[in-house]
Amino acid sequence: TCHEHCAVNNQNSSRVHLDATGIGAVCCGRHGAFYPHAVVDFHKGEQQRNMDYAFWHALQSISPLLLVLMMYDIMCQYWIKFLARFAASAVLSLPSNISIQRGIGLFHVHGHK
Repeated sequence: TCHEHCAVNNQNSSRVHLDATGIGAVCCGRHGAFYPHAVVDFHKGEQQRNMDYAFWHALQSISPLLLVLMMYDIMCQYWIKFLARFAASAVLSLPSNISIQRGIGLFHVHGHK
């Protein structure tokens, strides 16, 4: 489980004077380029729905791919209801034949016990 990660611990922080408390983005692991419409603002901590939106937009650009590697510093929390959030959404959807491999970057994995 996550241990002392600010992204998880500060998700409900009160920062009323800020329009955004951070950003999230989806980029190509091979080329490092950001996908169109896949950069989002966070409001009051990292919002999973914002990253869902970014990931969905990235998938629109790579739709013929059958295997996707998704790395995220709070993947252990993000993935818990990922499929349920997509299934419940009227807008977001996943290709039926896609396989998503997931992981946590080396820098962030040391915060886990």
